Order: sequence, then structure tokens, then C-alpha cells
Amino acid sequence: MGKSYVAALTAAALVSGVSGPALAGDDKANTPPPPELYQQLMACRAVTDAGERLACYDRQIAAFSEAASKHEIVISDKNAVKAARRGLFGFAAPIGKLMGFGGEDDRAEEIEQIETTVAGVRRSAAGWRLELEDGSTWEQNDTRDFVLSPKIGNAVRISRGALGTYLVSVQGQRAVKMRRIN
Repeated sequence: MGKSYVAALTAAALVSGVSGPALAGDDKANTPPPPELYQQLMACRAVTDAGERLACYDRQIAAFSEAASKHEIVISDKNAVKAARRGLFGFAAPIGKLMGFGGEDDRAEEIEQIETTVAGVRRSAAGWRLELEDGSTWEQNDTRDFVLSPKIGNAVRISRGALGTYLVSVQGQRAVKMRRIN
């Protein structure tokens, strides 16, 4: 093997080693640290004297409570995050990272499809616009058409497609590409 071949392999290995976690979506690097108030509260665990530890907890809980009452910090659980994900389905929002959840569990819980009902229908030159029971509005962005026109009360299934697209099927018909507009 020539020196240039070995140098190229070494460079490729270094680049993949450095950029691999970033390209693979290494969530430890991308997940924001916990809020400072939370970190300070957790630091109280390290205080060895029982009285000082209790005083530390009391101080930090008071600060935490005050911040929560001023909406400077939001306390949420996984059920609230799931509800937010469902409400944001169709938008490109990193809800898991925004809410402080990350890693493999976050990707496993990502919503791949939703089922709901048509609440409003409009046809335009661009195609169909569907208002759904959950309050979202979807607009057609391809040239295919439904076999039967969508009607209020029809069942709808919206699935993630490739490359950020969404496929909308009404009453089990062939799906058409649509995008969420609200």
C-alpha cells in the first residue's frame, strides 16, 4: 500500500470518528443541559451535613417554585410531551429536545401516524384543503387526487412519508401528499 492510500484511510477514519456521532444524531451532544435551577437543586444531594442539606433543599425548592409561578420554568411529564407531539404532528419541531427528553426512547416514541376525522373540506385550484377534528389544517401538495371526494365526518389517516412528506388517506383511499399549514 502506498503512503497516500494509508493517509487517506487514516483521514477518513478520523473524520468518521469525529463526525459520526453528530451525523448519527448523538443526542448527548444535541440535548440541552437541564435548567440551572434543576442543577442547583440536584447539587443539594452532595451536601453532607443533614441540616445544611435541608436548608439547601428549602432554598432551591423556593427558587424553583417562584420560577414556576413566573413561567420562567415549565414542569412537564411524558404524557404532556406525548400530547404536544400529537398536536404538533406535521410540523418540523424537535419537541423531544425542547422538552428535555432525548435519546433512543425519544425516537421510539415519535409519532409515525395519526387517525382523526375531517371537520371541514375545501377544494381549490391547488387541490384539497382538509380541516381536521384536532384543529389542524392540511393542504394538498401533489397532483394525485382522491377517488372519492373527502366529506365532513370521513376518517383520515396521516402517515409520515419519506424526506419529511406526509401521506393523507381519507376513508382508506389511496393516500395523497399533503402538508400541514397550521
